[in-house]
Amino acid sequence: MPVMLARKICFILAIAFGLLGCNEERAPIASAKAGFELKTISGETIAARVEPSDGRFNDLVLGGGGKPALYAFFTTTCPECAKEIPHLIDIKKRYGDKIAIVGALVENKSADEAADFVAFHQINYPVALGAGAFRLADAVGGVRLIPAVHIYDGKGRYISHFVGLAPQEMIEARLNAALEAK
Repeated sequence: MPVMLARKICFILAIAFGLLGCNEERAPIASAKAGFELKTISGETIAARVEPSDGRFNDLVLGGGGKPALYAFFTTTCPECAKEIPHLIDIKKRYGDKIAIVGALVENKSADEAADFVAFHQINYPVALGAGAFRLADAVGGVRLIPAVHIYDGKGRYISHFVGLAPQEMIEARLNAALEAK
């Protein structure tokens, strides 16, 4: 009987510790207005802030705000990411200063390696790297697959996102919706 009682107690304790582990209080990224900075390859600093949202995705506002933003998450070793870059370059040329495009390099590369990649692909929009790029990936709800594009309106409200290589026309349709959002 004592062996059976000991097993029951061990079982109850194991369940209790398991439940305590599952109830770990973690501050969600959007629990309060949280600011962070994106450091770009060119040395520019872009301020960003996350605001709580009622939706599935956080509100995300670039410093200055006021215009739609497209965040493109990529790595230098992803073939689909490389295929997406010409579309983003073209979008930046066509929309100019009406929108903000920020690339986010979500791999650990030195600034020199990242700059070589940007130069090789002739990227015409800022590319963030380091801790800020990873923070941005968390801020949009967590980027697990790449390439990924997230689009927000001028007030930082989530509009849409794409995972994988999306046709340029689809991206532009969502950007137009972001431009029209009030």
